Amino acid sequence: MEVIKDILKVEEQKGYKEAETLVEEEIYIDQTKPDIDTILWADGKIQILSTKIIRDKILISGLVKFKLVYKSQEEELNICTIESNSDFKEEIEIEGISEDMAVDVSSNLEYIQYEQKDDRKIQLVALVKLTGKVYATNSVEIIRDIEGGSNLQLLKEKIQYNDVLGRKENYELIKDIFEIREDMPSIDEILKIELHPYEKEHSISADRIILSGILEASIIYFGGSKLNSIKREIPFTHFIEHPEIQSEIKCSIDMEVVDGSYQLKESLEGDLRIIDLEANLKILTKLYDNKEKEVIIDAYSTSNYINLEKEEIFITENIKDMVCRDEVSKELSNKGFKEIYAVEGTTNIINYQYVEDKVMIEGILVIDIYFLEDVTGKIKTLKEEIPYKTYITVDELGKDFSINIETDLEELDYHKQEDVLSIQATVKNHIFINRERKITMISEIEETDELIDKKNRPSIIIYIIQKDDTLWDIAKRYNTTIEEIISANDALSPNTLMPGEKIIIEKKVDINF
Repeated sequence: MEVIKDILKVEEQKGYKEAETLVEEEIYIDQTKPDIDTILWADGKIQILSTKIIRDKILISGLVKFKLVYKSQEEELNICTIESNSDFKEEIEIEGISEDMAVDVSSNLEYIQYEQKDDRKIQLVALVKLTGKVYATNSVEIIRDIEGGSNLQLLKEKIQYNDVLGRKENYELIKDIFEIREDMPSIDEILKIELHPYEKEHSISADRIILSGILEASIIYFGGSKLNSIKREIPFTHFIEHPEIQSEIKCSIDMEVVDGSYQLKESLEGDLRIIDLEANLKILTKLYDNKEKEVIIDAYSTSNYINLEKEEIFITENIKDMVCRDEVSKELSNKGFKEIYAVEGTTNIINYQYVEDKVMIEGILVIDIYFLEDVTGKIKTLKEEIPYKTYITVDELGKDFSINIETDLEELDYHKQEDVLSIQATVKNHIFINRERKITMISEIEETDELIDKKNRPSIIIYIIQKDDTLWDIAKRYNTTIEEIISANDALSPNTLMPGEKIIIEKKVDINF
């Protein structure tokens, strides 16, 4: 009897937890800048500097880059900016995680509050939300097949899982230099640059992934004694090398801007109208393959006794892996919009559930609007929440499944007509449907020389089907085969055994002359 073994390599999410941390900073205005009259807005960017797992904890070190825009008490060039950095450290405790596991930390700036203490001092408080996910790759030795053996019967079960082939962290330096339109005033000072990357498409060719994306730049600047806005889309292509990659392999991609800078340059006429923009983009990729393998969960022989050793394994079985996009739109009116400078957005999933044959997702698109108010002529910001709901049809999932959804805002467009601001957004949802399974499988098998004695058994046994009976259990109990039971019972339906149903089990004795 030859036992054929295989390795089952399964990535399992060992922990998921969120944490919040307050980052406080006091900003004192440099002597070269004028006193504060009115604070227009404050925003910030989060940069995760390092993540590390030590003794059931994720240790996170990060930085919040604050930028404050204010109106000064001077009459000319009265819009000014202040920048400051504040570091933070946070721990996310997840029981059972260890240093050899993979960790993924995402961050979101929930809000920034500011308070003007005096003409030259501001107190800033930022709430940072951190999400930590930890993954472990488990390798389990399984028995895939057994060849030979005396009248050996095998019960196999299929397992679906994601075989993670690798995770990669790459960086792409994106550069763009452009001149603002002729009908716009020259630049006195850049007040705000928001950089948002999103994926257009990706393809797999030969030994690399080809990523086509867009870096969307939203810029507010002061010039011509007023605020002005620019929106520019910068296309880019990034190549991710990976040996022996195949076209059917799947890939998930996450992107974030870790650093950005710009330089203002003069046009031929000597005006500051050219922006030389540079952004460092971090690209996280996970390569995986949907696989299906058979494992032997039980065995017996109709002629010889065999010795079995079994073990229980727990695996995360991937049932579905889907990407869907949802169009979200909203019209805002009677808000006093005279001029829109910028619209920024983030998405949050607030609820999801499986109803009949659909996955229902409820989310919120949170948008921040920077605008000039019509009546007062003041520069203001407005936060709006746009709820949305989407349904994705899936096959029957059965029981004991879990749903995990990763959401991202891909595109955000807007236009104003009279006093109505129309928002159109594309939200990308990556849906993973998994099932936690406990499988009892054979770890060792040994055939003995001891023969099964059937001579004293009745020639025919009438068996009454009991609740939860299977043909495998009945055949194993009476040392026969499923095929022999079906052959002796013409009207038997093997997939729908009814309790109380009677079946015939015939005795077959091997006679060797």
